[in-house]
Amino acid sequence: MGDVIRDIILGGQDGLVNVLGLALGVAVATQTTQMVLVSGLVGTFAESISMAAVAYTGFKAAKDVNRSARGRVRKFMLKEYGHPVHSAVLVGLASLIGSLIPLIPFFFMPVQQAMYGSAGLCAVILFILGSYEGKLAKRDTTRAGVELLIIGMLAALAGFVIGLVIKNIFI
Repeated sequence: MGDVIRDIILGGQDGLVNVLGLALGVAVATQTTQMVLVSGLVGTFAESISMAAVAYTGFKAAKDVNRSARGRVRKFMLKEYGHPVHSAVLVGLASLIGSLIPLIPFFFMPVQQAMYGSAGLCAVILFILGSYEGKLAKRDTTRAGVELLIIGMLAALAGFVIGLVIKNIFI
């Protein structure tokens, strides 16, 4: 069960933060909903496929390394692994869903409003994910939620800042 939660949080958080940064950067640079949606959807599918591939290869590599271990340690470590395809599917689907979330406001609002709506929606989801992760780890849920919220929003802010720089230099 821990592997499933790990894969869902990994894929979902990564997709959400990456596409939020992409959407905010494109939105501030171009001010066009169409550009945000095109780049966001392309990013969503590229991100999801990439995350699934990384989950598969990383999982397989870790399993192979642990398979080469000796004795009881080897038997214990191999029991902790399932199948790399399961991990790839979970991470890929979670990334797809997470990546679509920041784009939702852009389907229904003008660009300026959608930027705030997207950032707000993603902030709430990051806090909830962090709190849930904290609950599973038996940590303070509020602290864990705030931690993931800050880390995720700082990463997405980078996309926004890059969009501003590109707008001021090239557009």
